[in-house]
Amino acid sequence: MTTATMPSFDLQQVIDASPVATFVIDANHVVTHWNLALEELSGIPASEVVGTHHQWRAFYPAHRPVLADLVVDGLQRDLLNRYYGGKFRSSDAIPGAVEAEDYFPAMESGAAWLYFTASPLKDASGKVVGAVETLQDVTEHKQEQIARRESERRLADIVGGCPVAMFVIDAQCRVTHWNLACERLTGMSSTEMIGRSDTWRAFYHFDNRRVVLAEMIVSGAAEDEVRRHYDTRFRASELVTDAYEAEDFFPTFGESGRWLHFLASPLHDRNGKVIGAIETLLDITDRKHAETVAAGGSD
Repeated sequence: MTTATMPSFDLQQVIDASPVATFVIDANHVVTHWNLALEELSGIPASEVVGTHHQWRAFYPAHRPVLADLVVDGLQRDLLNRYYGGKFRSSDAIPGAVEAEDYFPAMESGAAWLYFTASPLKDASGKVVGAVETLQDVTEHKQEQIARRESERRLADIVGGCPVAMFVIDAQCRVTHWNLACERLTGMSSTEMIGRSDTWRAFYHFDNRRVVLAEMIVSGAAEDEVRRHYDTRFRASELVTDAYEAEDFFPTFGESGRWLHFLASPLHDRNGKVIGAIETLLDITDRKHAETVAAGGSD
């Protein structure tokens, strides 16, 4: 019986074949490997850095330690905080490894956000003899995050500064925004409402059978379902696509109740999926009284 012989691979071949940008340094911080993916990411060929201490060149305008250097030096907490304060964490997947995310404006290939992990290399006795660092370009993902936060900030500014009572719920029907005008109208503060999914409390108090119009939008309720809750007091909005508007009397608002006109419309992500809804509420009590008087009723 013959024993199959395992093929022998050169470490450089293995690293070069990886689509993940990777470099290796030894115990003296000398670069021993710099793969093709890292050449493309950094714009620096391996021939310029292998055999040198210039691993920093790919990322920084002046000499300073990279994460792999700190791993070789034993991950001294003061140095980690000095160079990567608030940006690093211990790896959950690799013992002794550290990962981080940072913005690199001075890379020769152009500014980029990178996610990187540095892991120790050990000999048979467990002694650290080097480190390997992998890097992934997460610029597109980071830009999406920044754009999303900016969009959320603008929404918060719009909702918060609007004189019209307004609130927003997310895809799980949790309140994410509840403006000052809505506080004054309902008597419920943003502190009481944000994060809750029982928005009906602010309008119908103990009648937990009720749902607000915005929740109908998020759940994709059919017109028959909306009609079950709002009878003939609602209609599809002529101004906003896929939105509903309605009028109703709320006896607990103000001294003798208030009539409100409310409109709920969907919020979509970039793929058109409904991820929430926004609802605006207008006090139309004076108009309703005027209509009653005009119709010959009592005010």
